[in-house]
Amino acid sequence: MFHLTIDAPGSAASATNLLLEELVRGARVDARHAPTQLPDGAKGTGMAIAELVVNGALPAAVAAAVASVITAFVQRGSARKVTIKSGDETITVQGGDKATHKALVQTFLEKHGKTDA
Repeated sequence: MFHLTIDAPGSAASATNLLLEELVRGARVDARHAPTQLPDGAKGTGMAIAELVVNGALPAAVAAAVASVITAFVQRGSARKVTIKSGDETITVQGGDKATHKALVQTFLEKHGKTDA
């Protein structure tokens, strides 16, 4: 499982929804809003506005598709940043060279996406 935190100043909610749609439609992965802790006494379930969860194992081809979607998403917004977390390790995609970022993200996803843990 991967946790994605989206930093898009001024438009975090809409940017997160856009990335979610692109991951589900473009990369065809099981992605959804991350659950969040509700205040004591609150009823129901909550969703974090700027966090997504990508579930399941990611074979190499799927990791490449996810890496392409995330990298393109960041490149389209000059102030956008996506932090990907798996276990205790994180990688952040922000600005920079698209090809380099795609390769780094793909390697990270392949390394951590072999099992659904």
